Amino acid sequence: IPKNMKQTKWIMGMPITVFIADHSATEKAKESALKEVFDYFTYVDKKFSTYKEDSEISRINRKEIKENEYSEDMKIVFALSKKTRLETLGYFNIITPEGLYDPSGLVKGWSIYNAANILSKLGYKNFYVDAGGDIEVRGKNSKDKIWSVGIRDPFSDDKSRIVKTVFITNCGMATSGTYIRGQHIYN
Repeated sequence: IPKNMKQTKWIMGMPITVFIADHSATEKAKESALKEVFDYFTYVDKKFSTYKEDSEISRINRKEIKENEYSEDMKIVFALSKKTRLETLGYFNIITPEGLYDPSGLVKGWSIYNAANILSKLGYKNFYVDAGGDIEVRGKNSKDKIWSVGIRDPFSDDKSRIVKTVFITNCGMATSGTYIRGQHIYN
């Protein structure tokens, strides 16, 4: 029986872990799927990173790209960001105090969801994708049970301190704290 496959890579300034719990797929097929998912995250990083001078978002912020020239993914992210800004009555806004675009707060969850859809389209039913503590799970874990997700204490430096465990499947979950990316939340 082929074993589970789990891999972590550092992309987008955070650890990204993908775990495939399907027993029926071959190890080679799982390796190929992991590569496709990590290649997707690398693509997202190159397109949306505000830290990369040659990213599309950096070029937009420097006004080198006009709105009618935005890539399809950029148009999708801008539309989702506008929708989220309206739904939160302006609390979520990708425009920084300096007047630049920073869609990072939306792109992480969007890319996790898309990565999970890549695995689903490849036929996988049991897996999770975790990027910097935000997670999308599908199906069941390798013991054929609903996934259990531990929520870390956002106020503790002790990374093993779990304040709550939730049991979920076929959905995503996002939390926020300073334990992975440091101080990154502002009002």
